[in-house]
Amino acid sequence: MKRICLFLLIGLMASLPTSAQSKKAVQSFLSYTTYNIPGGTPFIENALAFDCSSVVYKEFEPGKFKATVEVQTIFKQGDKICNFSKVALDSPVVTDTTHLTGSFLDQQRFGLENGEYHMEISIKDLNNTSQTPFVADQTVVVQYPDGQPAVSDLLLVDSYSSAAQPSNFTKNGYNLIPRVYSFYLANNHELTFYAELYNSDKYFKDKGQYLVNYYIESYESSVKMKDFSFNKRMNVGEVNVLLNTLDISQLPTGNYYLVVEMRDRSNNLLASNSTFFQRYNPKAETDLADLGSAPVSGTFIPENLSMDSLRESLRCLDPRCSEAERDYMYNLVKTDDAKTMRQFLYTFWANRQPLDPKGAWEEYWAQVQRVNASYSTKVKKGYMSDRGYVYLKYGTPDKICEEPFEPGAYPYEIWHFYQVANQRNKHFVFVSKDMVTNDYELIHSDVVGEVNNPRWQMVIYSRFYGPDYSNDIIDQEAPLIETYGTRAGDLYRNPR
Repeated sequence: MKRICLFLLIGLMASLPTSAQSKKAVQSFLSYTTYNIPGGTPFIENALAFDCSSVVYKEFEPGKFKATVEVQTIFKQGDKICNFSKVALDSPVVTDTTHLTGSFLDQQRFGLENGEYHMEISIKDLNNTSQTPFVADQTVVVQYPDGQPAVSDLLLVDSYSSAAQPSNFTKNGYNLIPRVYSFYLANNHELTFYAELYNSDKYFKDKGQYLVNYYIESYESSVKMKDFSFNKRMNVGEVNVLLNTLDISQLPTGNYYLVVEMRDRSNNLLASNSTFFQRYNPKAETDLADLGSAPVSGTFIPENLSMDSLRESLRCLDPRCSEAERDYMYNLVKTDDAKTMRQFLYTFWANRQPLDPKGAWEEYWAQVQRVNASYSTKVKKGYMSDRGYVYLKYGTPDKICEEPFEPGAYPYEIWHFYQVANQRNKHFVFVSKDMVTNDYELIHSDVVGEVNNPRWQMVIYSRFYGPDYSNDIIDQEAPLIETYGTRAGDLYRNPR
């Protein structure tokens, strides 16, 4: 799986005074992918993009300017350092620094044995002496069982060409320029990806072919998108390369996974991998004709279900809806069309659990009742709250750290998930600023696609420092001075 980390994104930088500009951190974006070398050591590739407008350009020759960024990368298991790098990266040379746009890119490769690692990256603008390094960390997993079929992480590609000269961007004879930002605008009509498939020759002892499926599915519902599912046959081999371009001009706005599967000759799944991406495409319309057309007589949807119950049954689906389903559902509940509501409710679950849509609905409805009991307020049902939404979308957290009375802090909760879909070691941070109701607001998560605020600790402790404190120091992510009992950062890193 390709994972994306937004290190820092500060809006409206151009409007900041010069003194604030000189202290701002480098805006940088990371994507990383893992690969196997059958018979050798697997490796991880880090692609970093640096926003040109967030770094200082210095003149090194008359009329020529460049920025230099220092990147330190450490991979640890406990206290053991497993790999390490510290490099200074130069931007492309420019002759005009008054209108800096775009970004510059670097990619580094690190050999790592199978296992789970703590990756820490420190980034510093070497031309900005007033700046302290920005540090971010991430849990990464390298897992390629020896001799077993496997699919590498999927690399989203901006462009590629045959490699006349090898470089940091070369793999299997191609120069692959990674697409670090996994967001496709309306004018992006194509999605290109690269993947490696391993050890089919170990699984199939005889020579022949095997099946590779690749498709786009909804992030929320895991339902395959119509007209975006493909397959091809590949000859067995130690390493096979899949480099393809998909036409996404008709892919509607939404959150998606790109999935690649290895299957045997009986269509049994051998291995798979996926990567998340987002699409903005207001001109493309989703085909929703089948959402309200299924016959529901004799199904689990009662004929005499009241209009209020129907509307409630549809509204509570929000956390599991795709973007298109959500829009359709909210428009539908504004009507009095009970028949179409019942058809939508049945089709929604039949698409997800065709063998047992009734069981899927009953299990989900029981979860709705649990969040209503735990998170409802006088004016809001529990499933409409942020905590209820996260619970219904991602399931029960593995750990919940509740801090209703920490000195100097608004009441907050930190939820920790060992696994969210195909993401590991993820967190959600909720805070209650009114301190009276049971309504906690989600202010930060490191789950792809959710609200991300690296300065979430400043929000929690603004009760002690004042309501404007989180905006006073542009790049400060945690309080400069910890008050008695301050522990939000520690609970986030070490949930218990």
